[in-house]
Amino acid sequence: MPQMKPINWLLIFFLCLISLFVMMIMINTFYIILTFKNKMKKKIKKWKWSW
Repeated sequence: MPQMKPINWLLIFFLCLISLFVMMIMINTFYIILTFKNKMKKKIKKWKWSW
């Protein structure tokens, strides 16, 4: 089954790409949430929420 090898390599490559993409999205959302929470903290000083 030598014809299956390139397909497997392509699958591995795409899996790596998708995993990197997901990691980037997660990091971006994490930073966005952090900045949003900081902004809300600065805006809302009346409600002392422990964020």
